[in-house]
Amino acid sequence: MENFNLFIKDLKTLISYKSVKGKSEDGAPFGAEIKNALQFFLRRAKELGLPTINYDNYMGEVFLGEGEEIGIIGHIDVVPSGNGWNTDPFSLSEKDGTYYGRGLSDDKTPLLLCLYILKELKDSKIPLTKKYRLFIGCDEESGWQDVEYAKTKTVFPSFGFSPDGDFPVSYAEKGMAIATFIFDKPKNFIDIKGGTVINAVCAFATLIAKDCGIDEKLLYKHNLMLKENNVIESIGVSAHGSHPELGKNAIKPLLSYMCDLGEDYNDAIDYLFNDKWGLNNIKTEQGNITLSPDVIKIENDKLKILCDVRFPAPITLDEIKTVFDKSGLCYDVSLKHDTQLVAKEGNLVSTLITAYNEITGNNSVPVSQSGSTFARVFPFGVAFGPEFPNENASIHEANEHLSEKNLLLTYEIYKKAIFDLNGVEKL
Repeated sequence: MENFNLFIKDLKTLISYKSVKGKSEDGAPFGAEIKNALQFFLRRAKELGLPTINYDNYMGEVFLGEGEEIGIIGHIDVVPSGNGWNTDPFSLSEKDGTYYGRGLSDDKTPLLLCLYILKELKDSKIPLTKKYRLFIGCDEESGWQDVEYAKTKTVFPSFGFSPDGDFPVSYAEKGMAIATFIFDKPKNFIDIKGGTVINAVCAFATLIAKDCGIDEKLLYKHNLMLKENNVIESIGVSAHGSHPELGKNAIKPLLSYMCDLGEDYNDAIDYLFNDKWGLNNIKTEQGNITLSPDVIKIENDKLKILCDVRFPAPITLDEIKTVFDKSGLCYDVSLKHDTQLVAKEGNLVSTLITAYNEITGNNSVPVSQSGSTFARVFPFGVAFGPEFPNENASIHEANEHLSEKNLLLTYEIYKKAIFDLNGVEKL
């Protein structure tokens, strides 16, 4: 890699910004740290000879060349560091050939790599047939307000990739919806709570019972724990909402316990947890439908269960609602993201997968994924690295890391892909 030491110096500076979404301030819609990180990135781009645009500190852009547009989009905002770190999460650390820091893989390193590669492309003097537009997002982790604002100022390219997913290439992403199922509140129980976010399997839930709702044999049967003040606890195992089968849901045992004591939540268990609809059997090349009941609460005198729903193209939300209707359950559903599907045989995907295979020596094929990435900003956008198959970079976890070997390998893959896209006649 050209200028590796300078790259590491810039990466160290970029990691040092605690770019977690903060309180909106004048000129800093997502907080001062994110604004400062964005301005550092754009300043370095200018110093490298690349023109920039700052969309009022909501998003930045670096561009190069003229012609058919190719978009690249990543982000500099990060999730909170959390506990359990062996190093300072906002100070780039290196040990035994591995770097550590919050945002290292998600998404500061790959975004900075793309900047350096555009500088190399400019310096190569290769005649450019494309206009490269590198977007620096500031709110990917918290709602995409950066994207919505930027849409009022510019038009995103039709084709592009996000270096914020998985290798080899994710040519399709499932649609995402939130379905809220509504039931009568229980008669013999005061309250029930479980889950913190809609896209994670509920790992902890509590039920507050009246005296008539306590049965020690049934508590033992459902592996529940009785605490003070008639609080019943259920412990599960968390997993991403797109893969509920990898976790253990803490809500189901509480519902089963209440049913054994005469409450009527059998339909909730049968449909939401035991898949009476047969959603898992409704599949396309991009995978099957999944439903994960991740949050439960009593609200407005009703018991509500909020579910993460993922569905593959070309299935639509209306088709899923038709399936839901067959149960007679009361529900409300809202679309979060529609499906994303890009032709595997098209020039964009073909160029990226070829670059990946030539650099790694693999013979991989494009894949579909359940998660949602910034690639959706482009009508024909795909996720392209930086995570390698069967490797865990601890993204969103403590000790987020990236080996120097994989950093350099990712650089080579991105460089070949970005350079080769210039030679594609038409995307």
